[in-house]
Amino acid sequence: MKPNPLKTLWSAGKPAFGTWTLITKHPRIMKILAACGFDFVIIEMEHSDFDMETVGVLSMAARDNGLAPVVRPPGISKPHDLTRPLDAGAMGLLLPNVETAEEAARAVFATKYYPKGRRPMNLRLPATDYMPMKPQETADYLNAQTILVAMIETQKGLDNVDAIAAVDGIDALMVGPDDLTQDWGTPGQFDDPRLEAAHLRVLEAAKKAGKVAGSSVQNEEAARKWVGRGWQWVPYANDVAMVLNTGTAMVKTLRQIGNR
Repeated sequence: MKPNPLKTLWSAGKPAFGTWTLITKHPRIMKILAACGFDFVIIEMEHSDFDMETVGVLSMAARDNGLAPVVRPPGISKPHDLTRPLDAGAMGLLLPNVETAEEAARAVFATKYYPKGRRPMNLRLPATDYMPMKPQETADYLNAQTILVAMIETQKGLDNVDAIAAVDGIDALMVGPDDLTQDWGTPGQFDDPRLEAAHLRVLEAAKKAGKVAGSSVQNEEAARKWVGRGWQWVPYANDVAMVLNTGTAMVKTLRQIGNR
């Protein structure tokens, strides 16, 4: 079975760099992202129209091209919303809006096999690359290689971040700045000094628990700043943003050249 590139990087104390796919359903996108040199890709289900068939195809394509596919499910309250992407080949989940340690523990129990949980067992799946292994050996390998990243997206989650970070089976923490600022009543105000304090608070909780922390970056300046402070989970932009940002800048230049 393929190892999880994120686990390899984190065990060496190295940051992992990835991106998101929100609209691109063709599996060739994974070959392109791998050619860029990304380590992982987040396959979005919370804010997209992706169905499970799309998630499965993209996950397998990512695996085959050396990327770690990480799925953000539509929610965390239904166990099958968590286990189906993993069965389809995802190497991890980005858990939206985790507010308590109890929620984090339930997600761990739902997504880990015995003895850590009770994930429904079917071991001839994309998640195992269809490799013949003994059941418990396979379960132990997947338990070790599957990552869970808990998103802190509300003040309640921030207040409970130490307890969330301490949950065995949670590998990393990520701030969700859009929803966090919305929860504060200041949606999209990313220059709010509370947001930087929240990032530092989550990073501190992760380090104390021996876990990884990070969040999305949109430019080189932010990446240098936060990787320098200790982020090891670093998603950059997404497929929509990369097309819009590159295309908008170039079209502006072209119109200047064409005196338009």
